[in-house]
Amino acid sequence: MKRMFALLVIAAAFLACTKSAPLVVVQPPAKKAIDIAYVAVPFLKVYDAPRAGAAQITQYGINETVSILAKRGEWCEIRTVDGSGWALASELMDGAKAKQISEDPTPRFLVPAAPVPDARARGEIDLVAKVNTDGDVIEVKMGKNTTNNNALAAANANALLQAKFYPMVQKGQRMTFFYEHKVLY
Repeated sequence: MKRMFALLVIAAAFLACTKSAPLVVVQPPAKKAIDIAYVAVPFLKVYDAPRAGAAQITQYGINETVSILAKRGEWCEIRTVDGSGWALASELMDGAKAKQISEDPTPRFLVPAAPVPDARARGEIDLVAKVNTDGDVIEVKMGKNTTNNNALAAANANALLQAKFYPMVQKGQRMTFFYEHKVLY
């Protein structure tokens, strides 16, 4: 019994001595930002490499702040939660432009309604579009139609449904809004 106990003590001591030290992960130093920019498009896609066809790793919303770590041609390396990624520089704006947009409550088209031509029509068509927080037109209601052409009014309503707006942002929150659209013939 004493022998068995001695063997257990020796085995425990041996195992205690052979445990490896805890693994220490050394992170490389974080890159310093060279500039601050703001997202100028409804959704800024961030890729794992500065090239078309690269895998998308995250995205940011309009008017969000991003730190620029490096620039390479038309691409900017920006800081992400997990490190960094690449975005098109043309989809970013400076602080002055971001402030101007955030203080201006005027809706802005990202994709305007396509014109509906009719050389014979005379008059006005008034439409009201309901726009969601992503800038998508989700409903169009007819107002005034002095052209007396219901098919033309319906075609203009369908064109407005295909339009896309920049999201309306107030105090950092996206808002739904209504847009009055007038078409003159």
